[in-house]
This record gives sequence, C-alpha cells and structure tokens, in this order.
Amino acid sequence: MIIIIDEASAKLASFYYHGEIFKLQWKRAADMTSAPANYIWIVSNRQQKQIADSLGIASVGEPQCGTRYAVESLAELDVEYLERVRRRYNHIPWDIGETDRCLIRELSLSDLPALYELYDKPGMTDFVEPLYDYETELEYQKAYIENMYGFYEYGMWLVFSRETGKLIGRAGLEHDELGYMIAPELWNQGYATEVCRFIIDYARENTDFEELYCRIDERNEASVRLAKKLGFTNSGHMDDNINASIYRKNIKNIKNNEKH
Repeated sequence: MIIIIDEASAKLASFYYHGEIFKLQWKRAADMTSAPANYIWIVSNRQQKQIADSLGIASVGEPQCGTRYAVESLAELDVEYLERVRRRYNHIPWDIGETDRCLIRELSLSDLPALYELYDKPGMTDFVEPLYDYETELEYQKAYIENMYGFYEYGMWLVFSRETGKLIGRAGLEHDELGYMIAPELWNQGYATEVCRFIIDYARENTDFEELYCRIDERNEASVRLAKKLGFTNSGHMDDNINASIYRKNIKNIKNNEKH
C-alpha cells in the first residue's frame, strides 16, 4: 500500500504499526509509478477527493471532504483501517484472521469455482442449501460482497488451509447466526472447532451481539456435538421452515481470556 498525503493532512494524522509510529513520505498523484489499486489517498479537501475518483484511487478523509470512507478526525486513522479501505474500494477481499491451521478471509468472485468444488463433495449439502446455478450465484455473491461485507464488515467467509492454501470450508456470521461447514476429508480433526472458536471470539470483540445462535437439524449429530462443545445450548425452539433446532450461546459475559 502506498499512501498519498499532503503536508496539511500529515500534521493531523498519527499512524501506528506494531506499536511504532509509521512515518509517511509526502507523495503527489503525479508521482505515482504503479497501479492505482496500490494507492490510498488521505484527502484534505473535495478537490483532492474528485482527483482521486478520476484516477480510480481509494480515498479517505474527514466528512467535509465527501469521501465514502469518512472519519471524524484524521488522528483516528491507522494503517490497518487504510489497508481495509484500499481493499474494499478495489474489490480485494479482506483477510479476517488466522488460526493454527486455517486462514479465514472474505469471498471474492474468483473463488466461485473452488466453492462449487467444495459444495460438490459428498455430504456437504446434506444439511445446507446447495449453491445456485453459476450465473445466479455470481449475481448473488456480487450483491453479497457489496451489501453484506461492505456494510456490516462480516458475513460468511471462506476457510483455507494454511499448509496447502486450498479452500477447505466456509464459516462466518449471518448477523448473529453462526454458520460453518468443513470439507469431509477433514471431518473429526478439530477444524470446525478451531474455526468456530475464532469466529465466536471475533463476534465478541467486533460486534454488539449479546449472543449467537445456530440452526441445526438434529439428524446432524456432528453439528449438535460441536455446538455443545462450543457452549451452545438447545433453546427449545425450532425453525419449522427447515426443521432445525435453535442453539444459543451468550458471548458477552465471557472474559476474553477464557480458556478453550
């Protein structure tokens, strides 16, 4: 990421990276030597914002600058936020986090072939809805990326093996509902537990949800066992539309240093 910043904005902005001040050099748009997608511009006025738009460069600034990504004060900015804005503007999926064995990140449209391969594996759609036909799924995911990821900053994510880089599952949050699926060749190896614990911690730290719930068909004995292992309890209610029990877990009264 290359940051464009003028002297006026630089005096107001503070950047921290691994606890150290991240020093920036003043760059002008005319000095750009690589693709616009590599840049983000911290603008100080509407004219700069308009130039950034014309060049296809992501921009962030205070509300009076008219940027889509506005902050009340430039002092609130940090490098992580700027990188996420740059990625969102350029349709680059966010990395959500890592576990011991997995990388969790947002879906991009280029992931769809691998997603179909995942859903085609034996048993994957026994208790979840299959994907739409390709063109319908493509349009659905375009809207999902824009509206779910773009507005709420969470959603159903993809799970990749850190060792192989291959797609091995899908898990995340549909608002306060936890969802998860892992490739059958990795069942009973703790992957779902590992990923779901990460997501529960993520929800605790990054959302206002007091509790999470999941809907489980009681015939899906592995998911029932997992839910109980994660501390979910059967609420006694059913989703009659899909013949599923509702399991719930309070996530706000548990300390962040809880041992799993």
